[in-house]
Amino acid sequence: MPKHLPKTAALLKHKVQKPSRQTPLRQWCFFASLTIALLSGCQPAPTPSPTVTPTATATPTAATTIKDKAPEGILERVKARGKLICGVNGKLSGFSYVDEKGVWSGLDVDYCQAIAAAVLGDAKAVEFKPLLAKDRFTAIQSGEVDVLMRNTTRTLTRDVATNISFAPTTFFDGQGVMLRIGAKPNTATSSPSPATTASPTPTPTPSASPSPTSSPATDKDSGKQTPKTSEELAIALKELTDKKICVETGINATNLESTFKEANIAIETIILPDLDEVLNAYSKGDCEAISSEKSQLAAWRSKLPRPADHKILDLSLSREPLSPALVGNDDRWRDVVTWIIYATFYADELGINMNNYTIFKDTKNPEVARFLGTSDSLGIELGLAPDWTTQILKQVGNYSDIYNRNLAPLDIPRGLNRTWKQGGLLYSMPFR
Repeated sequence: MPKHLPKTAALLKHKVQKPSRQTPLRQWCFFASLTIALLSGCQPAPTPSPTVTPTATATPTAATTIKDKAPEGILERVKARGKLICGVNGKLSGFSYVDEKGVWSGLDVDYCQAIAAAVLGDAKAVEFKPLLAKDRFTAIQSGEVDVLMRNTTRTLTRDVATNISFAPTTFFDGQGVMLRIGAKPNTATSSPSPATTASPTPTPTPSASPSPTSSPATDKDSGKQTPKTSEELAIALKELTDKKICVETGINATNLESTFKEANIAIETIILPDLDEVLNAYSKGDCEAISSEKSQLAAWRSKLPRPADHKILDLSLSREPLSPALVGNDDRWRDVVTWIIYATFYADELGINMNNYTIFKDTKNPEVARFLGTSDSLGIELGLAPDWTTQILKQVGNYSDIYNRNLAPLDIPRGLNRTWKQGGLLYSMPFR
């Protein structure tokens, strides 16, 4: 063999063996990478944790609950049910009161019926549900009632409460004073009569003229103006100089004392622990005047043996805007209730009431025609019939009709509850 052949053979052998040593290394790296990938791929296996499964099952449950409550909105629910469920007081004369025959009356009652008239076309399609003060907001939040019409003051803390909203104020109440103008009572006969006053009979006052711009019917004290400035209030309070005034302890007593102190008028305040003792003291003649919310004073006076012997002064020591309360998560229902209330205000401004509304059906006044739905169907925007305002006027009336029927017989001064044109606070947003 030539000498160079062994070296060549050795060189070839070396080249052949070199790949044979690298191949296992590459294979090892490949298998190692594959193993790591497989191991990392196994890590997400526990991802379908137990928390995912309940979440998936909870969603259909919630959806099922919603379907069970169909229709979803309160407006649709009231229409499907065929009646409105209205939360009320039931024991406050002039606002919501049921007599021994089961007949309901009052301003709050009439507004419940106005909603039923507009939504269902039948003012009688109402179920009145008496509620205690402590239960009223829970009844709204739980859906037990569709609307709360229960002499409820709108305040900041209530306005921001969870799932509660308010419609426009239907009665601007306030702490007032009732003065005895008759003889001092005898102890034996001075206590309030246990029999409650029968509900006032409807006595709507028609408008003097069928003209769309005619003034609405006004109450007997429409010429008076509630004191607005501190000077006017001081003049009104002089009637109470040196009088003994009974009042419940708390905010009412504080308001009373601070008001008379600011007016520099001397009175003798008799502070008692609760309203029952306040009324009893007044009934026995221990004090010459009594201070509480004017709506409450009117209810008390109606139960006294001689209501005419007691005068509710036309002044306010505090602000108590009584407003309907609604569930906070149903904007459409709030719109419906809000514009029904505005309809009673606006009809009052236009001079349209339950006795003359038919005269305006063929009116050429575009403002009135739009309001009554004879030209524009504004009701459809709310989910109501085109004649919804007509149904309110036909079956319940405007604000003056409601007031004169329920509160005028109790001799409650109308005060701030006049239209803005008469110096009051009742003001409707534009119907357009």
